[in-house]
Amino acid sequence: MDMNSLNEIDINDIDFSNMGSWPAAGKAVMAALVFFLVIAVGYWMVIGTELDDLATIERKEIDFKRDFEKKQAKAVNLEAYKRQMQTIKDSFQTLLQQLPKADQMAELLDEISYAATGAGCELMSANFDKDKDADFYTEKPIQIQVTGGYHQLADFVSRVSRLPRIVTLHDFTITIGDSDLSSSPGEKMLIMNITAKTYRADSGEK
Repeated sequence: MDMNSLNEIDINDIDFSNMGSWPAAGKAVMAALVFFLVIAVGYWMVIGTELDDLATIERKEIDFKRDFEKKQAKAVNLEAYKRQMQTIKDSFQTLLQQLPKADQMAELLDEISYAATGAGCELMSANFDKDKDADFYTEKPIQIQVTGGYHQLADFVSRVSRLPRIVTLHDFTITIGDSDLSSSPGEKMLIMNITAKTYRADSGEK
């Protein structure tokens, strides 16, 4: 088959119902067209779908690798995580032990009274307010009124903050009293009202 044979073919003379009578050049061209058509359809139906599946699998592989790297990093540091969690648990248990139980509230008032005496102050009153329940503890506010000089009151606050039980101080007000301090003539007696809060561990008890 040469180019002259192809040039001699008239498209109007082609009988598609009797391709067996076609010249060799026409048959060759038709066979080539059918071959390429089959290849194109096969690629689109089979290979194209497979390529899409391959791309999806490759994306999943990247995600799996990232997930594996994260889990591997956690596995490498697992022992360190366990030690850290144990440290946190120990610290939490230590804090819980610092929360006074229901039968220790009277002792806490005594400790506050000792703190006032040690600072040279006079504890005028120390009364519990209504409990406030939380998740695993009960908040116990204590309304305190104490008198003394400026430095004595500061010492009292410092002593309360160092008590073995957890006690936090809030909402204080200081007013000037009518009398002078006997130990320091000319220095006015100060009156401090302050809210101390402690946290009882056994929230089920009142």
